[in-house]
Parts: sequence; structure tokens; C-alpha cells
Amino acid sequence: MELSNARCKTLPFRGRLSPVALSLLMAFPVWGEELAKSEENIETTAVEEIAANDPDDYARNVVEFEDDLLRMMGHNKVDLERFTFGSSATPGKYRVSIFVNDVQMANDEVEFKEASNKRVYPCLTPKLVRLINLKEDRLSTEARETIEAAHPCTDIEKLIPQAKVEFDSSEQRLNITVPQAMVNRTMRGAVSPELWESGIPALMLGYYLNGYDSSYSGYDSRSLFASLNAGLNIGAWQLRHNGSYNWDKNQGGKYNVTNTYIQRDIAALRSQFVAGESNTTGQIFSSVPFIGARINSDSRMLPDVQRGYAPEIRGVAKTNAKVTVRQLGNIIYETTVTPGAFIIDDLYPAGYGGDLEITIKEADGSVQQYTMAYASVAQLLRPGVQEYSFTAGKLRETNLSTEPVFYEATYQRGLSNYLTGYGGVQFSKHYQSAQLGTAVGSVIGALSADVTWSNSDVGKKGGGKLQGQSYRISYSKLINETDSNITLAAYRFSSKNYMEFLTALQARDYVKEGYSVDSIWRSKNRFNISLNQGLPDGWGSVYASATMENYWNSKQGYNKYYQIGYSNNFWRFNYSISAGRSKTASGREQTNFYLGLSMPLWDSFETRAPYLSLRYNQNSDGGKGEQAMVSGTFGENNKYNYNMAASHDNYSGTSTTMGLGWQGSAATMNGSYSQGRNYKSTSLSMNGAAVVHSGGVTLSPINNDTFALIEAKGAEGARVAGYASSKVDMFGYALYPGLVPYSMNSVAIDPEGSSLDVEFESTSQTVVPRAGAVVKVKFDTHRGTAVLIRSTFGGEPVPFGAEVFNDKNANVGTVTQGGLIYARVEEEKGTLVVKWGEEMHNRCQVSYVLVPEPKDKEMQGLPQQFTMPCQTYQAPGRSGHSGGTLAAVTP
Repeated sequence: MELSNARCKTLPFRGRLSPVALSLLMAFPVWGEELAKSEENIETTAVEEIAANDPDDYARNVVEFEDDLLRMMGHNKVDLERFTFGSSATPGKYRVSIFVNDVQMANDEVEFKEASNKRVYPCLTPKLVRLINLKEDRLSTEARETIEAAHPCTDIEKLIPQAKVEFDSSEQRLNITVPQAMVNRTMRGAVSPELWESGIPALMLGYYLNGYDSSYSGYDSRSLFASLNAGLNIGAWQLRHNGSYNWDKNQGGKYNVTNTYIQRDIAALRSQFVAGESNTTGQIFSSVPFIGARINSDSRMLPDVQRGYAPEIRGVAKTNAKVTVRQLGNIIYETTVTPGAFIIDDLYPAGYGGDLEITIKEADGSVQQYTMAYASVAQLLRPGVQEYSFTAGKLRETNLSTEPVFYEATYQRGLSNYLTGYGGVQFSKHYQSAQLGTAVGSVIGALSADVTWSNSDVGKKGGGKLQGQSYRISYSKLINETDSNITLAAYRFSSKNYMEFLTALQARDYVKEGYSVDSIWRSKNRFNISLNQGLPDGWGSVYASATMENYWNSKQGYNKYYQIGYSNNFWRFNYSISAGRSKTASGREQTNFYLGLSMPLWDSFETRAPYLSLRYNQNSDGGKGEQAMVSGTFGENNKYNYNMAASHDNYSGTSTTMGLGWQGSAATMNGSYSQGRNYKSTSLSMNGAAVVHSGGVTLSPINNDTFALIEAKGAEGARVAGYASSKVDMFGYALYPGLVPYSMNSVAIDPEGSSLDVEFESTSQTVVPRAGAVVKVKFDTHRGTAVLIRSTFGGEPVPFGAEVFNDKNANVGTVTQGGLIYARVEEEKGTLVVKWGEEMHNRCQVSYVLVPEPKDKEMQGLPQQFTMPCQTYQAPGRSGHSGGTLAAVTP
């Protein structure tokens, strides 16, 4: 392609400048009318031939820059040859984002080299060449041989003459354009396993502490709960330990081990390997704890478009209450909530199945308990996508007399756009089970159906081997036209003798102790349905849900629970109303009503306005209550939150509650106090995370399993973008807790808050972490005082675009318009070398002496300005004049 007489209306220089230097280019205009008069002289023309030692096929990328404008402005001629080929990089190594055909493929360090004809090109490593995903059958024999040889430095434009490379220094972005016909198709969101980072060796500790103190009618209660998630990463291997400590004033303390295991991913299989104490996946059979080994597919490793749930828990607390969530008898979540409606949406259950038991302990001593069904719905997969798991181990259930060895295997595969097949087997010495099912996607919704067969040996006294079947059907449908979302899950057990694994073992224990198998309640029919219906604009939405279940060994009927609700907003008001009715198999019934209203107390653009929330609840047993609460946030980045509430009900009388929370750079803390008739309670909680690494210990107010460890030496106080409360500490580190495993993650840092003497080479990088990894993200910084030196050499301004180096030969600045040198220096005095070419006569040196920083805070951090002549360059070790005298100093 030729560029003939093309007019260039941009600056004739695109060197690698810092953001400050770029702003100076705009802040010190010296073009004046000369620029307007000479605009027609700035043009780029195609070069038909280049240096004899370069192939002719490079001519398409060659442009020439007219330097008449620079000469007309009084500058010496600047060497612009390296920009003839469109690259704006100078030779060296850069951390860049690599895009292939406008799709980001990697973020890596790339070395730029200079050819004999001054052309600067990027060296692509064998890994980066593979990431382009070229079609080998479309390459020349020479190109294929080059790839197979795995040369450490490949020039992609020589490898593929049709390719084009551009480097945007302002964005640190390397754009590689290759004809689509020469590149294999890459799925949107796909990330090559070669980019997955195992991270650095690190010790991790996530914690949650909750202290609770209450007194009721003279009875004092004091408890402490601590949840710990610890880990050790060494290479691709990860050691994990989860446990909790419960202490009660009357019963003392006890530490409970949830599990301890090692894990690592297996990229070739898109799978995770786990050995130790863990749980089965729960995707086909109910999740059970074991000690042994498990290997299972991980859909997070798939491209975004191929990736296939923890439920939300809602409830209403009357007082400052403690909410505990259990699954399979283990505490998996505990927190303190304020009076009113609450929602828990950050739950991490063990596996994909197993009912959740929710306990709400009020400050007045009353307790609410209910069970939330947690079952998977239709398991449709895309064609060719498969999920599997295999577990071999020993059951880990202390409530059973025996913990047998068992095996479990499951498999699921998308057979077509509309059909998915799945199944599995589970067996041990006294129990065997198998399941076979299919999921179908159609215009009427997604439907899955399966049948499970079980063979349970409960012992001769209990009837020996009991065989049964369970039939299950599930359905889901989102109707876009009416904004309706229907989810249906129904379980019907056709045989009285059907049992799940844990139920069968429990029955065997009961028989050994002389009890009947019928002592264990076994579900016969179970039905769940939920409906969410969006109404026309302005009319809000309505939802309804129902659960019904009965048992083989109970003639008292069904356990039933129904709920219906409506929510909407008007102007600044948000309101909701709901009604629920429950009935147990024993015949106990209760109906509950709830009405809620919330609104901001005033409009505010500078700070978040406090919210006023009003609620009213009533039940069929005669209980009723009202509450008014004001809540909000304040402080820098709203790091403080507060709430104050007054409540009244006909059981506890009038009560008041107040709470205060804070999220700092190292931890999150919350405290609350509640007082009512005959009772009072206080709670204090703290949570966060700590990572121990080679550079020390770094804290975070947010816990996660996958972190980016940011290193930005000298940038104390700089903020982590997206997490304003997370800041670079005094040691130059910060934690970014928001990484998504096996995906491209942008990690950015906001210089605001750091010293004005610190300048960042870049403020954003891209990483692809493995699950559970701690990936180190290093942001190079330059610490020192910014200086502006107006300088001349030989009576003329120092050449525009020249580079500036310190006595350590580090690039510390550049020359802007009018011979104005911008640099950042660390020493109080020294010599800077200015280079505008490789020859000795194309460089000079200038001395500087810093003045004390002004006391006026508004002037601190601003560049110190000097006028200083640039002297003839003296090579190190040679004597000569090293500088001039200061003509003017303006701090």
C-alpha cells in the first residue's frame, strides 16, 4: 500500500512520553502562526525502495517525515528515521497489551529491536507466535520452519508479509493485524492456557470474626464465632484449610475443621484435581463429604460463550439478630443483621445440592428456623461441551457409626443444540445407585427428566436390601415477551424403599440400634415452583413461590409454604409487599404479611443521602411489629456506614438499634447495639484477608480465593481502581481481590493519593490467573522531582524529541517544544545527558541543582524550573566542562 502526498495533521513525532510530558507538549505551545503557515509542508510519502539489506515487501509500511517545520522553528535536525516505519517505540523492553485483529490475546513483556535501517520491530517469543493461532497450511514453508525452530525473536512482518504491526505508546498497546484467512477461529472470550498464571509462592489467610453479647431477663449470653480460610501456594499446587471456632460463655470453645486438602488445575483436561477432605460436586447426586481424591471439569476454563449457582437467602429480622446458615449440618455462613428485611447473596455452598438450614437468633432470645430447598434445574450444555467428575474416597460424616469407602462418577455432555445427556453411578459396600437423564431445550422452555435407582442394604433386621426408584422432572422458562421467569422442580419418589446415600447409611445405623427404618422420614413427593413476573413500565414486578413435601412414613399430610410479593418504585420511593403462609405436616399453620417502604431523605450530588426505611409485619398468631430505620454512608469513598432504628412489636415492646461500619485499607469492621424491653445486645465483627509473600505481609479488607498482589514501590497511598478502600501500603504493596480465574482481568491503579514525586510507567495491566493463585502485578514507578530545564546547545534550542538520560543511563525524560527539557530526577544535583542520535556529536549534557521544596502545599510537587545551557558531551572518565551556572530558578 502506498501513501502518496498524504497530509499529516498530527505532530511529526510519536515518541514514548509519560503522561506528564504529553501534557507539557500541549501546555507549552510554540508553534504559533508558523505551524499554520507550514501545515502544507508536513506530509508523509510512500518510499518505493528502502535500504538494500531489507526486502522490498516492507515498502508498504514505510513513511517519511518532513523535518522542515522543526528546522524552520530553529531546531537542529532530529533523527526521525526510526519512525519511518510507523513504530513509535524506541529499542527496549516494554510491558504491553497484545491485540491480534482487535482481540486482546495477552499482556506480556516484549522486546523491541532496531534493524540496520533504523526500523524498530517487536520480537515475538515462540509463545506469543503460538497465541496468534496461525493456520499452518496457509503459511509458507519458510514460515513453518521458523515457527518449528522456536526462534526466541520472530519478526511477524517477515514471517507473514501480509501482517501489519503498530505500537501505540500512549496505551502501551501492540496491534498485530493478520488476514483472517490465515488465522484459526478463536471463540469470543477464549484465553489460551499458555497465559494462565500460577502466581507467586504465598501464604493466604481469610478471616471473619463475630462477637455477640446479649442479656435477656437477667440471663447473660456471650459467644464468639471465627471463620478461617487458609491457603499456601507453591507453583501450581495449592494447600487449603477451612475451619471455624465457636466459643460460648457456658460451653466453652471448640475448633471445627471443615476440610483440608491440596488442589491444582490440569489445563489439558480443563479440570481441577483435589486430594484430601472435600465434597463431591453435587451436580448429579447430592453432595457428600469425603476424604480421598476428586477430579472434575471446571467450566471457568471454557470460553465465556461456553460457560453454562448459589441461591439468595431472604428473611426478616425483628431485632439485631445473628443469622446462621448450615448445609449438611456444617456452618457455612454466619453474620449479624439489623432489624428489617435482609438478603444474603454472597453464599458459597459446598457443592450444588443439599438443603440450606437458616437460623435467625433474635436479641430477645427468640429463634426463627426454616429450610431452603437448594436443587439444580435443567442442565443444558452447548453441543460438544462436557462436564464430568470422579471421586474415590472414604465418607467423612462423624454422625454415622461407619464411614465406608465409596466411588462416584458423573458425566454430562451436550449432544446437540437442543439435547443434553447426563448420568452417573455411586456405590459402596452397602449402597449402590445409578442415574440416567436428559435435558431438552425447546421453544416451550428447558426441560430435564431423570430416573435414579438405588439399592440399600440396611441389614437383615431392617429388611435386608431395599430397592427403589426416584423420578425427577425440572423445567425453566424465561418468556421475553411478557418478562416472565418460571422455574419448576418436582421430585416424586415412586418407591418407599428409595434412599439417598447418607439416608441409607443412617437407616443402617438405626437398624443396628434396634429402631425401624421408618424412624427416618423419607420424602415421597416434593414440589417446588417459583415465578417472577415483570409488569409493564411503571408497574413494578410480582413474584410467587411454593414448596410442598410429604413423607412415606407420615400420614399427617404435606409440609407447605407459599409466598407472594410485589415491588415497585414511584418517584424516589421504593416499596414492596409480601404475604407468606406455612403449614407443617403436624398441622401447625401460620400466615405472615410484610410491607416495606424506603426513600432518600434528600437529593444530594456531593454525598449519598441517608435512606429512610419503614416496615410493618403481622402474622396470624397475633404478632405485629413496626420499624423505622435511617441508614447511609459518609467519609472518603463512603468508607463509613451507619444505621439507626426504632422498632415496636407486641412481644418485645419498643427497642432501638444502632450500628456503625468501616471499611479501611486493611480490614472491614462492623459494630451494633440493640436494646429493648428486658434485653440488650452488642455485636462486633471484623473480616478481611492477609497474604504473606517474599516482600512481607499485605492486608485487604475483602476476602477472596484469587488475588493480584500489586507492587508499586514508592507509591504509598495510591488507590486500587475498583476498590477505593484498598491502597498501596508503606511497603509498596496492595491486594486486588476481584480477579476472575481463567479470564482476562484488567488490574489498574489510581495514582491519586500517592506522592506527587512518583510517576507511573503505566497504570493498567492485564492478567489471567489460575483459580486460587496470587498473581504479582508490578507497576514500575519513577520517584524523584520533576524538573523543567529551558536549554540551548550551540546557541540553538536543544532538539525537539531528544531523549534524556541520567548518570545511570536510565531514560528519565524527553525534550519538548522550544528546547524545554522535562525529566524526573532522584538526586539533589547531577548531570543529565540529552541524546538525539547515536553519534557523539548528537548529544550534550546539562547540570542541575534542586532547591528546597516550598512550604506552600499548593506549590509542592510542581516541576522545578531552570534555565541552563547544554554543554558538549563528555564521555565518562574524560575531563571537561560539566555544565554552566544557574541563570534562573523558579520552584
